[in-house]
Amino acid sequence: MEKRFVYMDHAATTYTKPEVIEAMMPYFTEQFGNASSIYTFGRRSKAAIEEAREKVAKALNALPDEIYFTGGGSEADNWAIKG
Repeated sequence: MEKRFVYMDHAATTYTKPEVIEAMMPYFTEQFGNASSIYTFGRRSKAAIEEAREKVAKALNALPDEIYFTGGGSEADNWAIKG
């Protein structure tokens, strides 16, 4: 009988679905400008983030300004506690 691996820590980290990798690939390879900058390369990144914020807000029936993207769980926890 083959042993089966069961991952039980998805709250800490998890795999990335192929369709997400595909959607993100341009931002990993071509459009990685600093969204806080004022130059064109950065403004494109900011526009992409704002578009993503609107999509997430729509999916959650929320307002875009209620959506915060963080770098990880600890940052998100701090936003929730201190924000």
